[in-house]
Amino acid sequence: MTSRTKHYTSDEIDVYFHPDRCTHVSECVKRLPSVFNPNNRPWVNPEQGTSDEIAYVIEKCPTGALEYVRKDKGIGEMPPENTIIEPQPDGVYFVTGNLHIKQDEHTIHCTRAALCSCGLSSNKPFCDDSHKENRK
Repeated sequence: MTSRTKHYTSDEIDVYFHPDRCTHVSECVKRLPSVFNPNNRPWVNPEQGTSDEIAYVIEKCPTGALEYVRKDKGIGEMPPENTIIEPQPDGVYFVTGNLHIKQDEHTIHCTRAALCSCGLSSNKPFCDDSHKENRK
């Protein structure tokens, strides 16, 4: 986790947000706005949902910007047996699996990531939406 990682907690679940990996796909906001609402401060409120709902929605985040740790003895996120790479129309690669991603001198262990394919990201190998700015 980076120093920019935000931590939100409830009795049942801890939610971690990595803003440097978020590309605003908005799966969280669309699927569970009672918990994930960018108009609220804090924008993540795990008290407003069940751990099952929150875990389900976080696992739909293709960038890995959201992660969770269950405190209710529920099952945590399980990566797929095989790594899956899904090219997106805008050039981003959504990757799921048991990932070990090198970034500078660190290795990040995660199950979901959005990887840059345009070469413009300032957060390589992760996408930071720089490709959208380049199109203007």
